[in-house]
Amino acid sequence: MSLAVSIKAVLLDADGRVLLGRNPRQEWELLGGRPDPEDASPQDTLRRELLEEAGLAVDVGPILDSWIYDLGELGRVCIVTYRATLPDSSSLQVSEEHSDLRWFTADEVLTAPMPQGYKDSVRRAR
Repeated sequence: MSLAVSIKAVLLDADGRVLLGRNPRQEWELLGGRPDPEDASPQDTLRRELLEEAGLAVDVGPILDSWIYDLGELGRVCIVTYRATLPDSSSLQVSEEHSDLRWFTADEVLTAPMPQGYKDSVRRAR
């Protein structure tokens, strides 16, 4: 079985809050996704994914972390996280990929139901 790759953004707003989306497993997660063949770089993947998932144009910063997420029967995914920021105060648009989008404070991230790897990436972004 091959290992899938997913590029994720630790997107911080001006107040230092992190944008998370609620996925079908009822977990919160960083936004992003798998590279498309036309994406020239992981940063291009993030720009495209954040526009699709939240209607946001973002500035992509440095890579933060990478780790393997074991989804059991669904397989394993290599998660690669980047720090990202909003150049302006755009409004969120929820797509069909998430049931909800919400800005979380650092303390809220610690208690949110989501994989530890995402929490570690958020901590590294600060």
